[in-house]
Amino acid sequence: IDEMSAMVESALDFARAASSEEASRVTDVSALADSICEDLRDLGEDVTFIDGEPLAVRCRPLAIRRALRNLIDNALKHAGSAEVRAHRRGTEIELQVLDRGPGIPEESLARVTEPFVRLESSRSRETGGVGMGLAIAASTARDHGGDLKLADRHGGGLEATLQLPGTHID
Repeated sequence: IDEMSAMVESALDFARAASSEEASRVTDVSALADSICEDLRDLGEDVTFIDGEPLAVRCRPLAIRRALRNLIDNALKHAGSAEVRAHRRGTEIELQVLDRGPGIPEESLARVTEPFVRLESSRSRETGGVGMGLAIAASTARDHGGDLKLADRHGGGLEATLQLPGTHID
């Protein structure tokens, strides 16, 4: 029953993320990422934010916060630590979550962003959740005109990159 409740709650979170009525506004996603990391460090988590310049994005900040938090939570769950970076690449903003965990097999990279897909084979939520975190992050990125890119990290681990269109503000 607990497992079913968790799956239903995750499905509802996914639906809420897709149909959010949160207003878009220009937000400094570098500061947003830093505040998430600070909150997690206050809880005793091993999260490092690599300070970057202010990065303005027109977005739904709570949705971006949820997506980034899902990526960081995955890194913490699978690697025990996370490094978060925010930077501009051309006209895009990239929020990266890097870890030194086991990574994701190349043949599974395309499907792990689908709802309820888990690579961890046990049914325990403590070891793998219900498979909605990456789906929510990918959906949120697409809803903002961006994308979620997952890649093996040189030297081992995973590099999860939330790409968003940037906004230049003088």
